[in-house]
Amino acid sequence: MSKKYLFDQKEAKKLLQDFFKEEKSQINDFGYSVNQTFEAFVFAEVIKWFKKNHYTIIIVNPKIEGKKVFKLKYSTRGAPKNYTYVKVLKNGNVYQIRHQLRVTTSRQKKNRIYNANICCDISIIEDVDLSSFKSDDALDNNYLKSFGEVKHMSAFAELIASFIGLVHELKPDKLKRIRKGKQNPDIIPCFLYVSGYLNPTAKGIIETIKNRKYDIDIYSFEEKMN
Repeated sequence: MSKKYLFDQKEAKKLLQDFFKEEKSQINDFGYSVNQTFEAFVFAEVIKWFKKNHYTIIIVNPKIEGKKVFKLKYSTRGAPKNYTYVKVLKNGNVYQIRHQLRVTTSRQKKNRIYNANICCDISIIEDVDLSSFKSDDALDNNYLKSFGEVKHMSAFAELIASFIGLVHELKPDKLKRIRKGKQNPDIIPCFLYVSGYLNPTAKGIIETIKNRKYDIDIYSFEEKMN
């Protein structure tokens, strides 16, 4: 089967519309390009992860012309308040799942010449008010709990290595020897999700990740998020 057909955009849009039916979502709400629809698919998979781990799920839609509208964010541009996000709650803990949110790196300093920030495809953050944020504003890294990178492609070694570099910039504490024994994380670990296959070289890098016990996950067409 050709790689570009591994992710069925038409089927995914129907499944997403069913999943978000209470939000009165439309087929076009899940993107026009396959890349956008795959991002929406992964956004929903992260929500399912929290639901499976016994979190209460609250979808928060923006008000547009006085009406609440379901609207995901498919661009690095745009103020966060204008897009749908999700609150997850359990045992007094409240987090937000955001789509295309700009976050400062862990090394960002107050006295700087340029801004060091990255727009995360999926981010899990503390429950902070972003209503005053503009398009170029970045969330302080201290509020970032986890994040996910989404790619509509198959994975090769360089892509996995690049993702490890991204984790190093945003959540370097996840690159310590954390995973020892059976894991039952309270927050979804940082992850890379590709729509295609993992090439042999990518699998080789992933094997070394497991040996190093990094607290990150790689998902693909074969290894889906549970």
